[in-house]
Amino acid sequence: MSDDFRVDGILETVVYCTSENESETRTFYEAILGLRPVGLGGAAFRVAPGQMLLLFNADHSSIQDDPPPHGATGRVHTCFLVAADAYEGWKGRLRDKDVNVTRETTWPNGVHSFYFEDPAGNVLEIADGDLWPR
Repeated sequence: MSDDFRVDGILETVVYCTSENESETRTFYEAILGLRPVGLGGAAFRVAPGQMLLLFNADHSSIQDDPPPHGATGRVHTCFLVAADAYEGWKGRLRDKDVNVTRETTWPNGVHSFYFEDPAGNVLEIADGDLWPR
């Protein structure tokens, strides 16, 4: 395949909420995870250079005309990467904010990760390294 047709990364990841839990979910990403909202009325968060997490209200995005309709009817999964020496601190931060860690895993390559949910029920994960084979 030519370099002209190479995918260089993922620019956006979307998680969904509803009108019922939108305010609480926005607050979760800003106050609990510490992500900085940018543009789009607080529904876009810069995770790292060239990496955006978008929070869309599925009640609206599933019936919009432009861009094309989209929206999740089930729970969405996103995994955040943190430095290995910050991993335990993240578990503590979430517990201090009354966020329940639902499962913790040690992957075959030795990477650790744990799972938790946002107020909209999306399944989030924090990993202390790249858990995918190279």
